[in-house]
Formats: sequence, structure tokens, C-alpha cells
Amino acid sequence: MKIGYTLENFDANLESEFLIKSAKMAEEAGFESLWTVDHLMQANEEGLTIFGDTTTALYNNITEPLTTIAFLAGHTTKIRFGVSTLVLPIRNPIIVAKQLATLDYLTNGRVVMTFGAGWNEKEFDFLGENFQKRGSKFREGLQIIRALWNGETSFEGKYYQFHNVCFTPLRPELSKLPLIVAGSSDYMVETAIQYGDGLHPAGVSGKEIQEIIAPYKDKLEEREFFLSVHVDIYKETDVESVLSEYEENGIHRVILDLSRGDIKTEERMKYLEQLGDFVKKY
Repeated sequence: MKIGYTLENFDANLESEFLIKSAKMAEEAGFESLWTVDHLMQANEEGLTIFGDTTTALYNNITEPLTTIAFLAGHTTKIRFGVSTLVLPIRNPIIVAKQLATLDYLTNGRVVMTFGAGWNEKEFDFLGENFQKRGSKFREGLQIIRALWNGETSFEGKYYQFHNVCFTPLRPELSKLPLIVAGSSDYMVETAIQYGDGLHPAGVSGKEIQEIIAPYKDKLEEREFFLSVHVDIYKETDVESVLSEYEENGIHRVILDLSRGDIKTEERMKYLEQLGDFVKKY
């Protein structure tokens, strides 16, 4: 089982030196991967909050996730980078495929990724995208990314078409990178099975993940299907028990997030270092 760490590319402390220090510390602690979160433009209103005494919406002050991981990749040597979760329908999937292929090429394979359909309707409106079509655009976007990463030169879809194109440089290994779909609804599980290579729910136990995919076991026989999870960590969280439960239930990657609980920014470096003791066991 692989262990990832969520780098808070949002809220109070976005100084580059703090982000670099966090990334290097996560790498030294033995984390397999480092993850940013994704929003581009939200309404300026109070929303989800990190702590009870803050009035700043959780993702109002945020850096663009792909730019952030590209920046941090240049300050590290081996840790992998991803977004949990990249909202695909608010982006052109051809551009996303190129961005990730470029990052994969320049870092020699240090890219991992989870993709989602999005939930913030106002954000879709601001970006000129149709919220009601996000499901179908998401599925087509996954098809496009896989096609381009497989070296295919033509695609004919409902929203995007291209023929006899060039898409290089491209590492052959990228064709094997799992397209992990975030979510737990029937629609997203079916999307993961039909158009992706794995499932990435948030805030659920390993047992619950197995229950989510149980109705689809017949479709998952004789194929590799990657299971990962994004989980919040609090001061009182029994991290060892949490990780053991995920491992017992066959989860392939666990992404630990200190940013949305009761561990404040100034305390996270200490907790990050302590988490290294658990990471080294996996």
C-alpha cells in the first residue's frame, strides 16, 4: 500500500518557501506521493471552513494545482505528484492530457492523478461550462486522455474531434498510468469501471470502499482495478489503525490530509514529520 500526503495549496500559508519545505519534508519522510487540491474560481462567500473560527471559505485562496506540482517537482527528486481531485469537465481534456504528459516526461514518470466531475455549479458557470453536461463531458474527457496517452492520433466524440495529430513527447509508460475516478455514486463507480482504471472515494473506510464496489465484482474480475482514498487526519486519529484497516481491505493508496481537521497550519510540520514513522512501515 502506498501513502500520499496532501499539500495544502490553499488557505493561509501559500508562501513558496513553505510549500517547498513541506514537499521536501514529505519526500524525506518517505511518502510515495504529494497531492494538491483543485478549484479555479469560486464565489466570494463564506463556505466550507477549515476551522470554526475562520470566515474564509476553504478554497477561495488557492493556487492552480497543476502549476503548483510542476513548480514543486523541480524542488524534489523522487516523490510523485498528483491532484486529489482534478475537475476535468471545467477544462479542455486535450490540454490536460498534454500538461500531464509533459510533466510525466520532464520528471521521468513522477505523475499520478485522480479525476472528478466536479460539484460547484457556480464555478462551472464562471468558467463557461455547462454543469448539467459534466457527466458526459467527464467520460469523453477520460476517453481522450487515454487515447492520446496510448499514442492514438484520431478521436471522434460528441464534444471533441481530432484527426491525424501529433502528440509528442510521450513516454510509453504513460499509457499504463491508471485513470483514477473520484467519487462513490453509482454513476461515478460505473464511470470508473467503463472509462477508468480505479476508484477514489473520500472519507470512507476500506470496508466501505469494498461495499461500494461489491455490486460490480463480476465486472472487475480478471482486470486490475486501483483503489485509493483521501482521508482527513485529526489530532486524535489513530493513524496506525486507520492505515491497517485500509491495508486489510486491499486499498492500494491512502492520501492523508491534515488541512481540514483540527491541526492548524503552524502545527502541520510537526505532524508531517511524525507521520513518517507510519509511512516507513509500508
